[in-house]
Amino acid sequence: MAFEGKLYVHERDDNFDGFIASLGLPEDKVERLKNYKPNHKLEKNGDTYTMSSLSESRNHIITFKLGEEFDETVVEGRTAKTTFTLDGNTLTQVQKFAEGTITTKREYSSDKLVVTINRSNWDGTATRYYKV
Repeated sequence: MAFEGKLYVHERDDNFDGFIASLGLPEDKVERLKNYKPNHKLEKNGDTYTMSSLSESRNHIITFKLGEEFDETVVEGRTAKTTFTLDGNTLTQVQKFAEGTITTKREYSSDKLVVTINRSNWDGTATRYYKV
């Protein structure tokens, strides 16, 4: 896959603030998330993937196997039951929480990455754009 190992640099967001507001977090965490604009990299080693979100303030690295549910600790300190699937160049992450589900689709191409985020109990869609 042509996108593996490439560093995608955050470019802009659409409605990401709306998504963050829908989470009902304390104001200090809301501001931290609004300002979190990480670069992104996906790497594969055998049947294991490593997804890295890298920024000056925080690095978040997840290692996973496709189709295998695992416990993921997210930035708010909460735990999700997370599963990744891959269909062509689209990596889908489903995070299940007690209060609902967040679905993140990452659509890779050789020169850009488009991330769409939806969650149960919210009618909106957030989109984050990255370029190589």
